[in-house]
Parts: sequence; structure tokens; C-alpha cells
Amino acid sequence: MSSILGLPARGSDVTVLITKVHLNPFCALVELWGTFDLEKTADYECLFKEIQSPGNSFQEFEGNPSDQCLVQIDATWYRSRIVSRNGDDIETTTNKLAWGRKKHYQLPPKVAFCVLANVLPLSLQNRWSPLALEFLESLSGKSLKAHVQDVLVPHRTFLLHIPCISKQMYEMGIAKKLSPDVFQDFVLMSLQFQNADEVSPVTQIPIEAGERLHKKEVFLYPELPNGTVETVIVTEVTNPQRIFCQLKVFSRELKKLSGQITQCCEGRTTNCIVGPEMIGFPCAARGNDGRWYRSVLQQVFPSNQMVEVLNVDYGTKQFVKVENVRPLGAEFFRMPVVTYICSLHGIIDKGAGCTTSQIDYLRTLLLHKTVIAKFEYQSISEGVHYVTLYGDENTNINNLFGSKQSCFLESEKTLGDYAISTAHSRKHTAQQETNQRKIPTPGQAVEHEDGKGIIQKLPAEDLSLNSSHVAFVQHVSDPSEFWIQTQNYANELDELMDGIYHLYKDSVNTNVVRNPTVGLFCAAKSEDGDFYRATVAEVGEIQVKVFFVDYGNTEMVDRRNIRTLPDDFKKLPCLSLKCTLAGVRPKDGRWSQSACELFIKAVTDVELTVHVTSRYDDGYVLN
Repeated sequence: MSSILGLPARGSDVTVLITKVHLNPFCALVELWGTFDLEKTADYECLFKEIQSPGNSFQEFEGNPSDQCLVQIDATWYRSRIVSRNGDDIETTTNKLAWGRKKHYQLPPKVAFCVLANVLPLSLQNRWSPLALEFLESLSGKSLKAHVQDVLVPHRTFLLHIPCISKQMYEMGIAKKLSPDVFQDFVLMSLQFQNADEVSPVTQIPIEAGERLHKKEVFLYPELPNGTVETVIVTEVTNPQRIFCQLKVFSRELKKLSGQITQCCEGRTTNCIVGPEMIGFPCAARGNDGRWYRSVLQQVFPSNQMVEVLNVDYGTKQFVKVENVRPLGAEFFRMPVVTYICSLHGIIDKGAGCTTSQIDYLRTLLLHKTVIAKFEYQSISEGVHYVTLYGDENTNINNLFGSKQSCFLESEKTLGDYAISTAHSRKHTAQQETNQRKIPTPGQAVEHEDGKGIIQKLPAEDLSLNSSHVAFVQHVSDPSEFWIQTQNYANELDELMDGIYHLYKDSVNTNVVRNPTVGLFCAAKSEDGDFYRATVAEVGEIQVKVFFVDYGNTEMVDRRNIRTLPDDFKKLPCLSLKCTLAGVRPKDGRWSQSACELFIKAVTDVELTVHVTSRYDDGYVLN
């Protein structure tokens, strides 16, 4: 059986209204909630009214997994299905369960859990980029044509192929394409992995006795100082932000190394045991050319006896049979990895991405070519080096590609140009910037709106005039208003965040602030699911606006996600410091979007040395 009663069957073409997108950068699968039957809206409204008068409440020992029932959340009843129970306690987020009438379950579920088919993140860590998350968030509320690729009945999950979405994600360079078979294998493996505390032996391939991959050794990646100039061979081009550059001086040594690995592996017939818990482990893998290379395990597909590997010396990814994978001998780690992931300096897409034709043009310019690379700087969090590449007759390839393909920083193309519709979009307007400036920052005393009192200013890290510090920019409004965090308290902040995590990780109804007030120093749950130190800026009936005092950003959070902050956690001074650039002002009094994005691109995730030239009311002027 490959269908669920009342819902679309496998192989059917449907129209789906995406009601919610589950955004999680660490979840490789794009999870959606969608409605298939838009013609029964009136029936569902009528049903909703009827179930507000439920049947008998649950008695002790009643209710088993898969039973349908009603649950009460915030005084409202909803249809539900019991997923699991532990002894006498049924795990729900509700305070009341009741039986419904038979007629209450005749209509199929209004929304169904879906997974966007055949797309996975491009990053080595299988994480979605901020650009990808922004694009996915824009899908909520859209009605789209889709194909039901499969229905995983036990999990009540629909694999939906939505061509107009997947095609744009490929063209934007934010997703890689998988065949339906390989993608389904990945989904099943993910579901199996989520449902087990440990990886089951059946997910390891092969199951016969053999050598296991291990992580006793790690690859060495030599640092390249900013401004280093090297002759490189471009071994792989994915997009302008992901180019693999191999130092040419080592190219012969790497060929010799591959030959040695090939000689070592070809004569061994022992099976290699590979499991999902080994993702990220180093290994030796046999390429399509019959030679063996140093690699890192990327994905495991048990039912197909296949794995995906990344060749670290050439930047290429391949799907290979597990029989073509071996543990890598210790002697093959001595040679450092001298192939670097690079991004073209000065090239940006403002979220629009590059088209397939643009990437093809870039590949003709670079792939397998020997060029001169100037390593401008490294972005640690992105794991890339920003480079300027020079070709024959000292031609600046960055400028050549940018001018012909309109990918320069000043390009006016935005994510909106790629939107399927404009029903929902995230905006960053001048009004939002104005609101940002109203928020009390550390070290600043602010008067209540009613004028009845002054919010006590919080102690913040103090920077002396003419002093220099290593810092990271944490949040940017524009070059005249941004927040830095120095590394002077890096160890203390790590200890603080560890303490906050352990205090609130199991906190649901404990330490909740019932009546938050403006200026309250508290802990607040951010969009990433973690708690941080914060001050309350505005209080609404449902949500509260908070300013994260160690990171400089502002968010709206639910009132239930505000926690009391122990005095011990208040001792460390607030570490986000409001700053402005010295001697730099916008021409017409307001920074252009392109200027802001240039600044953001230059400072994001880059370790900076800042020099304090002067102070103003609530911040510092920096060089």
C-alpha cells in the first residue's frame, strides 16, 4: 500500500498550498506542511466548530499509538493522532485529551507532512545557507504544481517533486540535484537514523566482517596569510562562491600520492564497513578513472550499496560503490591538503544566484586552467578563501566574469527577481533601521516611554581610546551602525554560553518571566533555538522584542521564551559594542543597498583588528 486514505496517491499530479516551511539550517531535508484539497475549506471550518464540543475525556490507561483523538491547546480543540506513549503518560504538548465522534475523522487531515524531493544542500556539512533559508521561507503561502514522487505510509510523509522550486534552487547554486532513487534512499536513511539512539547494524554496509573506517588521523590544511599570491590549478568549479584551487607547485606530488594509494588499495579485497555515523571520516575512494584518491565520506545510501565522497585534493564529488572505499593509511596523511575552497572576491549575487549558462561560462574560463590567485582573506565560518584570479596577460578574471555576467557587487538583481510569487517576503526597510536605533544598547541609559523612570544601564566591555583589539562583526545595519564582539572575553563567553545551555535545555515552564517589562535583563530564546542574554525593548500581548546584548541583533520572541537570568550570568559585561566607521559617510545621508552589502560581505565571519579612534554617546568610532 503506497497511499493514505483521502490523500493523493503515489504518481499523482497535484496542486499543493504550502502552509508552513520548517526552517532548520542543520536539517538537510526541506520539510513542508501542505494542503492538497482547497475545495473543502467550508467543510473543515464546519468540522472545526463541531469538535469544540468533544466526547468523553481520556481515562487512565486509555489511548494507544495510532489512535485518533482530540487535544486541547490554549482552550481550543484539534484533531490529532497519538504517536507514542510511555507507561501511563502520553507524550503531548497539551493538557487535555478526549475522544471524538466517528464523523469527526471522516475528512482526511487538512494538512500533510511533505518533503521537497531531489534537493539537498551544497555545503560539505549538509547545511542550508542563509540565502537558501531565505528562499525557502518565501515559499510559505504559495500554491504550486507538484508531483507525488512517493508516499512513505508508515511515516505519513509525502515526497513532493515541485519542478519550479527545485529548478530555481539548482540555478541559484543553493542546492544539489539527486536522482529520485538516491534521494529516497537518503530520506529513508535519515528517518531510520532519527528513530534510533544508535545506528542499527542494518544501516552499515556491507554487513560481513571487514575493515571499518576510522578517524584516528586528520588531514592537515596549511594556512595561507591574507594577500598570499600563488600559481594554482582550478580543479573544480561549482559556482563563483565555490571554486577549488590546487597549489600548482604540489601537483606532481599529488599525482605520485594518488599512484601510491592506488597501489596500496588495488591489492586488498577485504570489505570495508561504512555507516552513517562515519560521515565526515577520511577514506580512500576509487575514482571513475580507476585511480584511488584521498577522500572524505559525505553520504551513505545503504540499500544501493553506494556512498558519496569528496576528493579533498581535487574538490570533486562522486557516487561510488562501497566496495571501492577503503580506510586511508596513516602514511597518506603526511602530505597536507593544498587544494583550497575559494570564492571570487568582489562577486556577489544579492541572493539571485548564477544561472546555468553563467556557471558554464565560468567553467570555460577556469576549469583545469592554470591561473595566478591572490588570496585576499579567509572566511572561517564559510570555510572559503576569497580570491582574485588572473589569467593570460594578467587579465583579471573576476572583473571579466563580473562584467559579462552582471554579478558585480553593484548588481541590482535581488532574491525577489527569483520569487515564484510575491505573497510573502522579508523586508529590511528604513523603518526597521529606525526601530533598531530605538533599542537600548549596553552602556546606555534609556527613559521609559511614559517618562516614569530610567532603565538602569548595563555594564559593557570598555575599550580605551587608541587601543587595538581582535574582533568579529556580529550584526550590521550599515557602515555607520554595526555591532562588534572583541575576543578579549572569548573564553568567558564560551563558559557563559555553556552554562546558559545546560540551565535552559530542559526548561519548558520553569524560570519563565510572566510579566516582562522594558529594560529587563533576561535570557531569551533566539530563532536558532538557543537562549542568549538579552534586554527587553518592547512588550506586546504575545511577543516581546529583545536585544541580544552579546551579539547586537534584535528579534521578536514569544513571551513564553523569556527566562529569568541568574545573577552569576549577569557578571560578565555585555559584549556587543555599537560602532561606526571612522571618516566614512554616505554621500546623500543614507547608505545604498549595494554599499551595505559590500560592507557586510567584507566583514562577515572575518577576524578583524579594530582600532578605537574616539567614542560617542553609545558606541565607538573604529578604523
